[in-house]
Amino acid sequence: MFNKQTDFAKTTFDTLVGSNTELKGDVISKGIVRIDGKVTGNVSVQGDLFIGEASAIKGDVTAATIHIAGTVEGNIYCSGLLKLLTTARVIGDIQVKSFVCEEGSLFDGNCKMLEVSAAKPILLGKKKDFKKSSAVGEEEA
Repeated sequence: MFNKQTDFAKTTFDTLVGSNTELKGDVISKGIVRIDGKVTGNVSVQGDLFIGEASAIKGDVTAATIHIAGTVEGNIYCSGLLKLLTTARVIGDIQVKSFVCEEGSLFDGNCKMLEVSAAKPILLGKKKDFKKSSAVGEEEA
C-alpha cells in the first residue's frame, strides 16, 4: 500500500512548493514535483506529481503519475497512475489510464479511462493446430 509519509519522503523532487508558499500562475516542469502549498493556476508536469495533504490547487493538473493527499479543484489529465489518498479531495473531471481511490477520499466529477492499446494474443503453435471453440450451450458439428 502507498504510504504517503514514507513514499513522499523517499522521493527526490526537482521542484518543491513549500507549505508556506502561495503561487498564482501556471507551474510547468519536466521533472518530479511536490506541492505542499497553495497554487492558483494550472500545473503541468512531465514527470511525477505529489500533492501533499495541506496543499490546495485551483486549476487544471496534467502529469504522468499523480499522488494526491490534498485538494484539487479543476480537471486532471494523467497519462499513467492517478492515486487519491485517504485525505484527498478532488472536484473536477479526470482522464486517467489507471485510477486508485483509497477509502475516505472524495472525488466529485466525471472519470474517463484512457484506452490501453489492445494486446494481440500470441499463438505458439501453427494456426491450423488451434480448434475453434464453441459457445456455451452449442454443440460441435
